[in-house]
This record gives sequence, C-alpha cells and structure tokens, in this order.
Amino acid sequence: MRHKITFIFTFLMTVAPLCAQQVSGIVYDKKSQEPMEGVTIYFDGTTKGTITNINGVFKIDINKELQTSLVISFLGYKKLIHKDYSDDFVYKYYLEEEISVLNEIYLSDNKTSSRKTDALSSYENIWTRKQKMTEFKNHFLGVSKQAQSCKILNEDDIFLTYDKTSDKLIASSKKPIRILNKHLEYEIAYDLQDFEVQYVSHSTEGRVKTRYSPTTVYYAGTSFYKVLNNNPSNRIDKKRTKVYQGSVLHFMRAVYSNRLMDEGFKLFYEKQQVAPEHAIVVNETENPNLKEICFLKPELEVVDASDSCSKLKPIEDACFFVDNFGNHSPIKAITFTGFIGNQRIGDALPLDYEPEFELKQ
Repeated sequence: MRHKITFIFTFLMTVAPLCAQQVSGIVYDKKSQEPMEGVTIYFDGTTKGTITNINGVFKIDINKELQTSLVISFLGYKKLIHKDYSDDFVYKYYLEEEISVLNEIYLSDNKTSSRKTDALSSYENIWTRKQKMTEFKNHFLGVSKQAQSCKILNEDDIFLTYDKTSDKLIASSKKPIRILNKHLEYEIAYDLQDFEVQYVSHSTEGRVKTRYSPTTVYYAGTSFYKVLNNNPSNRIDKKRTKVYQGSVLHFMRAVYSNRLMDEGFKLFYEKQQVAPEHAIVVNETENPNLKEICFLKPELEVVDASDSCSKLKPIEDACFFVDNFGNHSPIKAITFTGFIGNQRIGDALPLDYEPEFELKQ
C-alpha cells in the first residue's frame, strides 16, 4: 500500500506593517550587561544579514516590502526573534546564556553516553544512527538533484531518535545546521526548532523486518543564506531559475499578484479546470505589501508550466497571509502534497531571490 506524504514547512514571519529602510540596535549579554561582538543578525529565510561590532552595535539594510522576522543569534545563547520593528528606534537586545542538559536519549544516539538505559524504554533502537541520518537527510534536504548535491557540514551536532511509541523520527540540534548547496551555490545556516517524520509500520507475514512508510513531514526553524558567489555564472542563474519555476515561492508570489495563469499555473478542482478567481480570493489589507488569501475550494490541484502536479489543502474556513516576496503565514493553514510537497531545504531559495531568466510559460 502506498502512502501519500504530506509536507508542512515554515519560515517565521510577521504580518505587521514594515516601513523601515534600516534596522539598528545593540546586543548585550543579559548577565554581564556587556555588549556582545560577533552576534549574527539576519532576516529569516533571506541573504540579508550582518554581525555586531566590538560595541555590540549593528545596522542592517532592508527592503521595506519584506515581511520576515529579524533573528538575533549567538552560539551558546538563546536566540531572539523580533517581528515588529521599525527604523525610528535603536533596539537593545539582551541575550541569555543557554544552559541545558541534553536528553539522555540524544546522548545515547550520538554514542556519548550509555547511562540510564531505562530512559530508552519507549524508544526502541530499531535503526542505526546511519539509517536515521539517511532518513533525516531525505526528508530535510530532499532527494532532488540539487538536494543530492547538498552536504551537511556539521552532522555530529544533529541528535536523532526514533520514538517507537508514536512511530516518529525526531531531530534537534543545539547549533545551526550548516548546509552547503553546491548545485545552487548557497551555504545555509538553518537553526532547527522542530523536526519530525511520522511513519506507519508494516509487519508483513513471512518477513523478519518491519517496513516503515513516512506519511507526514514537519520541520520549523529560521535560516540565513550566504551567497557563495556574488557574480554567479549564467549556468548557476539558470539552475536557480529552474528550481524557482513551480516552487511554493513562485506559486505564492503569483497568488499575491493575481498572476497565476500568466505565470503558467493551472488550477483544477475535482479534475475540472477552474479559473483562479473561482478558487482563490485575494483581499487587500491595511498593509500595502500584505494580502489575505482565502480558498473557495476544500482542495485544489495545481499544475505548473512544466506539467508538475501538486495538491493544496487549506484548513477548513481558514485564510492566510502572503507578502509580495511569497512568504506566507500561518504556515499550518495550508498543506502541500505532490511536486511542491516533495520540495525540501535542498530545493529552497532565499525569500529575496529574483529569477534572472524568463520563466517557461
């Protein structure tokens, strides 16, 4: 029996008005009250970032239309996420040192401890770490050509366990996961907050091993993209444009601008093509760069210009918001299966990406 995998993914974003051209602030150690040098400041899901100077001061230019959270991050300290910011105030941030004890399950998984094995009673060690890492990569990075080119540079920082009681693969990391995407020429720092893959197990008569099929993938976190080449070749630009074509970023931008058909998307409901205005309502909001999106159908099939098919299913009677960069919130208001549902971090582009070549129509 084949199982459809539902994928839910997230960027942390704000839906508040944003008019700033530059955000500035000072970062302090909460305990010592001393300014902190080298703190990373970035806009979630973008290539826009900086670090604090010796006095803990930073200034970062923004596009006023970009509706995404400001992240303040430093290794060993609790990350701060600032949503409602403006350019008429110098912010003061106080980072608190993160003192925590790793769960014994995670310690055991990384072969750093064998104490308190009774704590593992509900966590049957059915997979080796290598097997769990393979599953993690497949569902976090993806399995596409560009995803296969990705390399996690700090695998040892990732803690993995399979919870037999709920049939879930769970992952966490105390440090941002560093991902080198060779195909698209980005290095991504992904601060993982949640990760889980839900499986169903199958015990086949006459077979010793149990099969596990994934049904739902969910992960959440913040990400910062570093462009590896500020002057990429046409070859790299074409690769990025190809990945953008039909992506969730492309689809959401087309929804925002009421250009679904112009961008090569076709919508179907119960196998019948429907006009976008009969399936999706786009409402203006007080924020000129933010729109409310409401689905008129319980489920839609989306076919892009390359004939790739996806299914979009909103929560009943739920609407969500999209900015003109294609960032949407709340994330769980809509789920994806099919082509878009199979996209992962290895297929993702920064929110501030703009295609360099004309898209296929």
